[in-house]
Parts: sequence; structure tokens; C-alpha cells
Amino acid sequence: KILSAATPVCGGINLEYYFSRVDNEKLGAGSKLPHNVMGLIGVANGIEGDLRPGLPLQMIDLHDPIRLMMIVEHYPQVVLKTIKKNPAMYEWYQNEWIYLVSVNPDNGELFLFKNEEFIPYTPQRQVLDCVEDIKSLIESGEENLPVYVIKK
Repeated sequence: KILSAATPVCGGINLEYYFSRVDNEKLGAGSKLPHNVMGLIGVANGIEGDLRPGLPLQMIDLHDPIRLMMIVEHYPQVVLKTIKKNPAMYEWYQNEWIYLVSVNPDNGELFLFKNEEFIPYTPQRQVLDCVEDIKSLIESGEENLPVYVIKK
């Protein structure tokens, strides 16, 4: 039941950010500055009459356009059986609008859902770098930080 609720909600929000960032003029709402509220259903730019879909530029400038990955800690065969029970949810994963990973609770093995089945996944890096001060990394200005283990 958790996946049935989280899949369309998280997937919809993620795709709204994704499409608004990829082409903000056509799929987003452009700049908020000239927006006029049209009823309670949307916005238009200035005196233009067309409703603007998506999110304004000021909401998406910090987000990278990437696909959502959901990670479930359960046996791959159980997760597969679960998502197949709900065709609407299954379609999100089948069409790769959301990536799905299953983590085996017994041994921590990762399985990626691809081509309607879970296949073993081997991470590109087996060991993660450790840092003690994440603040200096954040302030470095680098846009996409890799994953770090933070030591205390």
C-alpha cells in the first residue's frame, strides 16, 4: 500500500520538476514576475491568455533534471509480485519514469528493476569516500556532489 501511494505522488512531483527544468518555456511556467493568477487553476504570463503548465523558473533553478529512484528493502520476488498487482503503479516502473531498486534484507544485495524483472546490480564504486566536514564540500560550489560517508 505504501508503494501504491508513494509511486504516483513522488513520480508526479519528480516529473513536474524534471519537465519544468528541461524546457521551462514550453513545459514550465517561465518567470514568476509577470504571472497573473487565472481563477484557482493556473497562471498566465502578463496579458497572454494561455495557461502555463509546470513550475516557474524560480522553483527549479536548484534542481537537476534526474529521474526518481525508489529503493525498497525487501526480497525482489516479493516487490515484483507487489508492483504487478497494480497495473497503474507497475507502468511507472515498466516505462522507467521511476527507477526501482530492491535491497535484499538478508544480505544487502541490490537488484534493479529493468525489462520487467529484477536484475543484480553492482555499484560502480564499492567503497565510498569519508569526510568529516561536509560544510566545506557544500560551499565549494560544485553542483553535483558524490555520495560520502560522514564521520563524526
